Amino acid sequence: MLSSTESQQPDTNNPEKESPSSGSTQSKSVSRQTILRRAILFAILVIVVLGLKNPVVNAVQSYRAARFKSECKALIDAEDWSGARSTARAWLKMTPGSNDALVFLAEAAVQLDDPEEAADSLSKVSDDYHGALQALAVCAELQFTDLNQPYQAEATWKRMLEIDPLADVAHQRLIYFYAMTLQRQAMRDQIEQAMELGCEPPEAYPYLLLANVLNFSDGLKKVSRWRQSNRDDEILEVAQSIYAAKRTEDSGMATFGIQTITPGDKTLLDRCIQKYPGNLEALSLQIEFAMFGGDPKTVAKLLAQAGAEAESDSRFWRYRGWLFQERGRDEESAKSLERALEINPFEWQSRWLLADIYRKLGKSELASKHAKIAAQGKDLQTQLFERPNARDLTPELMQQIYDYLHSIGPSIPRDAIEKRI
Repeated sequence: MLSSTESQQPDTNNPEKESPSSGSTQSKSVSRQTILRRAILFAILVIVVLGLKNPVVNAVQSYRAARFKSECKALIDAEDWSGARSTARAWLKMTPGSNDALVFLAEAAVQLDDPEEAADSLSKVSDDYHGALQALAVCAELQFTDLNQPYQAEATWKRMLEIDPLADVAHQRLIYFYAMTLQRQAMRDQIEQAMELGCEPPEAYPYLLLANVLNFSDGLKKVSRWRQSNRDDEILEVAQSIYAAKRTEDSGMATFGIQTITPGDKTLLDRCIQKYPGNLEALSLQIEFAMFGGDPKTVAKLLAQAGAEAESDSRFWRYRGWLFQERGRDEESAKSLERALEINPFEWQSRWLLADIYRKLGKSELASKHAKIAAQGKDLQTQLFERPNARDLTPELMQQIYDYLHSIGPSIPRDAIEKRI
């Protein structure tokens, strides 16, 4: 605003532009002093109106902020959490929006087992605060775990990426959330975004390769807890039904082989099919069960329920390929399976079926090529499911992942893993 203030100042070199007959030298001097005084008063008025800080007031506030900060730190060090919270609140009353005060308040609230106030405080830090990313990371974890607010946590992680697209914690947590809730396309998109930026977590590779067979041993427990505060959420309700349907008789979670498509408790899944007849995740699992049972009629019926979004889902092209194969329409089966691999080239199941179709069509060279890659993918899936967790990848296993991606052809994941090994 300096330019506008300066433009309002009088011409002190020619005050009031007096004519030679307007008065004496003394009167001109008095006039100059008057105008200068008025100019100073005007400048002060502008400062007040514009809300610019008076240096004295600013100094006082800085002193008070420093005192509050010192007191909060001493109380935190002394583990006087109630005192620290009261002091931080008083600080915020004097200086609303103080980032340091918000962080001290959050720390005290966490220690006092008040995650709601802690998350609320941390969510209010400004994007340009020097500790914004760390504060928001803690905020998101409180939302994600203590408060059962996964979607608020998702928004917080996305805010972190707006501040810094290279915030690896935000990428990692978003990928995990999308995987756990079976939001496969969102997960793939987040993984590829992180890979292009060079900040993907190690588990991005298993999640990507296992996208169509995702299973988590604690999936049912976590999703059920999130549903407590999101009762009518379709994504969480369907994910819960899928984890329940995949649960084994010993209450474990099947992760590989025939058991991954052997029904557990299908009550919730059947209910979701009725409530959300076009939901691709619910339809997919029901179709897998029907295929395993050799029931093409049910497969055809369920495929007819899928909406337009199924056109970009490799699984549904694989189901069509299987159905065409069952009906002896090999050419159409091959086209469907080829389309499945265009959408998701990492899916070994479609490649395995396609190799069989190519053999029937007399395309032996293509059949051998796809069968070999499919065998790589199947073996890799077995090994990945046998690991203690998705982050526990040995150098040898990373090399196998690279070999598999390299055999498939150019892709964002292949380029990314080349930089890692």
